[in-house]
Amino acid sequence: MERSERLFQSILDSVSEGVITLDANWKILSWNSAAEKITGFLREEVLGKECEDIFQASLCRERCPVDKALLCGHPYQDVEVSVRNKSRRIIHLVVNAAPLYGDNGEIIGGLETFRDVSHRHWMQEELQHQYDYGNIVGRSDKIQAVFGMLSNLVDTDTTVLIQGESGTGKELIARALHYYGPRRNRSFVAINCSAIAEGMLESELFGHVKGAFTGAVSNHAGKLETANGGTLFLDEIGEISRNIQVKLLRVLEEREFQRVGDNRTIKLDIRLITASNKDLSKRVMDGSFRDDLFYRLNVFPINLPPLRERIEDIPLLVSHFVDKFNRQMGKCVQGIADRVLEILEAYHWPGNIRELANAVEHAFVHSKGVLIYPSDLPQHIVRSSGRAGLHRKHPKPQNVLDMVERDLIRGELEAAEWKRSEAARKLGMSRSTLWRKMQKYGLGRLAACSR
Repeated sequence: MERSERLFQSILDSVSEGVITLDANWKILSWNSAAEKITGFLREEVLGKECEDIFQASLCRERCPVDKALLCGHPYQDVEVSVRNKSRRIIHLVVNAAPLYGDNGEIIGGLETFRDVSHRHWMQEELQHQYDYGNIVGRSDKIQAVFGMLSNLVDTDTTVLIQGESGTGKELIARALHYYGPRRNRSFVAINCSAIAEGMLESELFGHVKGAFTGAVSNHAGKLETANGGTLFLDEIGEISRNIQVKLLRVLEEREFQRVGDNRTIKLDIRLITASNKDLSKRVMDGSFRDDLFYRLNVFPINLPPLRERIEDIPLLVSHFVDKFNRQMGKCVQGIADRVLEILEAYHWPGNIRELANAVEHAFVHSKGVLIYPSDLPQHIVRSSGRAGLHRKHPKPQNVLDMVERDLIRGELEAAEWKRSEAARKLGMSRSTLWRKMQKYGLGRLAACSR
């Protein structure tokens, strides 16, 4: 390499973004160190080849940024594209392209720079997974009934009261109603009423003006004001005092409120969703909760079942959490050993889905292989499940058939090295059918880990 070429390459390698240059025939002339790091392709693997042969993406044929820059004769900036790296995994890039001109002013090629924004896509996908009620996992009759209610509610502004034990996913349901509803583009504001001292809860809800009380050194907008136009979610609504109940009732009736210490009225336009881990109707009966406020909140009740009443959902939930923690921790855990499922199904789950998620995360930290084993689980769950297992009845015939089918599918997947197309062909079913059964039996596997 001549001195000038070495200098040019040194300059390119000092740039933090990927940089490539192409000749008039779309062949790669230069490829810097950042491009190697981002794509996995070494310089000697790509020089002299057409970029389409490297990236093999639809954009190469339909909307190539360099091609557009050459057609326009000026830079083409901040184009987001998806390509495959050397490991055949999808990566997301933001690309800038510009034409290269010769001494006579003619276009002799193109320059392209790019940076990896896959982390941003991961966060967006995680948010979508978290708030998409299609990903509130379950196939039991009880959770399917909840799905039916959500489908009826998402296009409305109806006030909803969600009741269920701690850890059953009440806030997830509330967020799903918001992000699928007519206020999806406005604020979602959540507050746990039991986590704030009574003396501070009024200020936290309604806001205050400077000097309203000792310590009020500036104006403060409360949750009602912050959520205006959007959705306000009041968790553990049953814990608020009678005084706050009266003030909240007035707000719901008049659709306006005042900050603490202020005489100016603020008009209110919100969707209200509340939740409680207690039966509010019983609190009305014992006099600790106002009946008129209860009727305002209980326009459309949703009762979430505890996990012990939807044991058949555990395989799907485990598969969901395996995928989630694979993404978060960069692992490729394929699933759980059969004995683990027996342990999880025998446990009583006082902490419900939140406890199950924590148990799977605990197992991920301990796991060193591609499967989760009993030794990876929190040991109090293993011990408790062992005692419960002594009193379990023999499985029903349908459960036995499910166990046989699960073992058969797992065997074919392992024989095919988790290539779903090959396993589906051997099992005589479509890929979509195989995928549904993998989800049913907790055999889901992170797509990035499959071959």
